[in-house]
Amino acid sequence: MRLSILVVSRTPLLVNRLCEGLDAACSLPAREVEILCSWSGSSSDETELRNSSRYDFHLAQREPYHFAGNMNGLAAKAGGDVLMLANDDLILDPGCVDAALDLLHRNPQIGLVGALLRDQHGLLSHAGINFDSRCSSYHLLDRLLPAERSDLTPTGPVAAVTGALQWIRREDFRRQPLNTAYRVCGEDVELCLDIKQYLSKQVWLCAEARAVHEAETTRSTQANQQGDSADLIRLRARTRAFLEQADADQLRVLLMQQQRESQQLRDLVRDDLPRLQAMEAHLTALEQEFGSAEEMRQQRDEDQAVLLSLREERLRLREKLDALETCRR
Repeated sequence: MRLSILVVSRTPLLVNRLCEGLDAACSLPAREVEILCSWSGSSSDETELRNSSRYDFHLAQREPYHFAGNMNGLAAKAGGDVLMLANDDLILDPGCVDAALDLLHRNPQIGLVGALLRDQHGLLSHAGINFDSRCSSYHLLDRLLPAERSDLTPTGPVAAVTGALQWIRREDFRRQPLNTAYRVCGEDVELCLDIKQYLSKQVWLCAEARAVHEAETTRSTQANQQGDSADLIRLRARTRAFLEQADADQLRVLLMQQQRESQQLRDLVRDDLPRLQAMEAHLTALEQEFGSAEEMRQQRDEDQAVLLSLREERLRLREKLDALETCRR
């Protein structure tokens, strides 16, 4: 068997949609692919699962949600030479899986492949992971660029990729499984560092492997799954340890990634500067117009107050005249 697709879910609608896109995303024959699901949803929701792909679908385990532990359990049951770790909330582009498998097959030095992801509005949401000065990880150019700007995100080695969609050889994953110490997030980034440090292989982004992914679609609906400070501290320490021992090639990848991001941000500011300047001029004109209108309004209010005062004075005079007329009679 060529490929085992591993997915953790509690939402039948999302799993069904993922399966629906597999036939166009992957050209492998039916006998060469299996879908293994770790189910953490209810029994009633489980009955709504529908696999519309040509590949066999198996509920391989029913376990409470824990991404690293669930994925490690699925990997132990997998029969494919390559594992595809996939979030259930993905919408795969046609040819997505084929592109990643081809890249992994052609280069034995690649240990793990990640995908180019966008949000539902077409904005780039994942093109690799970088590290800031505190060793915290972040997504490059997250929602700053349209995803079709593929020239800005070429296929090549990166520091790390998100666990939302990854491909890795089964034997490599069994040698370096996900770290189950992470409670909510971080194990995917650590896996990338482990692949590079302990297996001496590279992590690549495949710009031709594309999908729509709305981050934390499922996680955001679950209690205590919105973030964990202990996970962040653990990942920072792991990143720092990796950087301290990284060889020249590994540091070169990080440097090139940071240089590319810096250039992209400069280009973004430069290209967007005329629009921002025009917007500023428009806002200035509106402020001036509003100021003039406000002055006119204030003057109008003052004039109305004077007019009201005159009307009141006229009424008082009329009352006095009426009183005088009455006295004369």
